[in-house]
Amino acid sequence: MATLQSLDRGLRALSLVSLAPEGLTVAEIATRLGTDRATAYRIVDTLEQHALVARGVGKRIRLGAGAVVFAGRFQPQLIRAAGPVLQELADAAGVAAFLSLAQGDDACVPVLSAEPARQTIFQVSYRIGAGHPLDKGANGIAILALQPAARGDSEAVRQARDAGYSVTAGELQQGAVGVAAGFEVPHLLGASVGTVAMGEVDVGRLGELVRGAAARLAQLSRA
Repeated sequence: MATLQSLDRGLRALSLVSLAPEGLTVAEIATRLGTDRATAYRIVDTLEQHALVARGVGKRIRLGAGAVVFAGRFQPQLIRAAGPVLQELADAAGVAAFLSLAQGDDACVPVLSAEPARQTIFQVSYRIGAGHPLDKGANGIAILALQPAARGDSEAVRQARDAGYSVTAGELQQGAVGVAAGFEVPHLLGASVGTVAMGEVDVGRLGELVRGAAARLAQLSRA
């Protein structure tokens, strides 16, 4: 598939900055993009003109106010609704909870997470905005289970469709167990809400909790 190289580089740069809370220098951006500094400077200048990035202390590049504005326009009713629901799920489950969205036909991206108010010894860090294959991890499999049954469905997808929630172990992070349920959202390809924990968990209990959270979010997203 043909791409517009300059736009592709700009979006990749924006993604790199979004994943670096401490910010990146222009030199670091150039290295990670595999380009020269002059090109990296032009990319940063362009993004800065649109307030998508800003130069902070030490001339490190961080996300700008424009990125926040765009984020606020993205399914705001879903994001607003998901915050309290995710927190309630995390507190009830005693482990981290997350909301994920399908990106295209083959990727899944976590967009929001919550930690239980009462912290546990073992915690799983979930990288918001870092996509992974849709057929890996409980969140992606839960989204695939929303689709009509097909001959090519994996056993994990079939089981998730039958149970109403998916379960995976060690697919995205060694030792981590994910439990997630998918739900339909207007104008999106699919979404899922779930939990992730280290070690043994009560899968049946977590399955019921994520199914309940998914049902609430599906209703709220249509309100």
